[in-house]
Amino acid sequence: MTRAPQRVTPSRTRIGWIGTSVNPRSYMVVALLLFLTACASSQGLHLASLQQTLQDEETRFAGALPSTSTANPSIRQGPPKLGLYVMPTGFLRHEFEWTDADREALLAWANGLQRDGLISGVSFIQFSSIKGSQLAQLRESAARHGADLLLIVDGAATVDRYNNYKGVLLYWTILGAYFADGTHSDALCLVRGALWDVRGVTKLFEEDAQGLSKIVGPAARVEDREGVTAARRQALANLMEKLRDDFARTRSGR
Repeated sequence: MTRAPQRVTPSRTRIGWIGTSVNPRSYMVVALLLFLTACASSQGLHLASLQQTLQDEETRFAGALPSTSTANPSIRQGPPKLGLYVMPTGFLRHEFEWTDADREALLAWANGLQRDGLISGVSFIQFSSIKGSQLAQLRESAARHGADLLLIVDGAATVDRYNNYKGVLLYWTILGAYFADGTHSDALCLVRGALWDVRGVTKLFEEDAQGLSKIVGPAARVEDREGVTAARRQALANLMEKLRDDFARTRSGR
């Protein structure tokens, strides 16, 4: 007697059926769950790492660092002319690049110093005008621009992105990633301004300033770079306020 062929029934697994096609949305769900697992908890914002980044940058750029001087700039007639230089930041561990708006803010701030009689003029030292990549070449370029003082501005930022309970509960629905306020993006920015006497090769003073931004929203809509931009602008504003006080004290102490 001939036996009838047996019907093979596909066995079920956790994510689909063996022997049948898997819905592409299943892959999306799995990928999203893996994403949630990876960034579910806050790692914190570490100021010390940003300070170390800027310190390493200055050591590389300036070489052996002189101690900050409390002396006045080289003796000159009238207020000094200021050169501004913004360090390129489009590298690893910096997390941002300076924008034209940042440079315009610095220039407006420096023009305020000129109106108050603290400096006689101001000009940006362009990266393309520097014949090298060290402080010595930057000072030479500043001198060619007629600057007596040189302000070097540098900065770095870090981001902590994590999910709250709404993300854990609702993101698995896919739509939750677009509508549930389950993701936090915290940004910390540290900027540093160091004033150098071009002729005396002396660092006159240095200031650090911080900016902090906190954004909460759906994972698909929260942009880390927006938080970094807000933190950078806040830090730069704080730095300019500190530096303005330093210029006033330096001028009054002469």
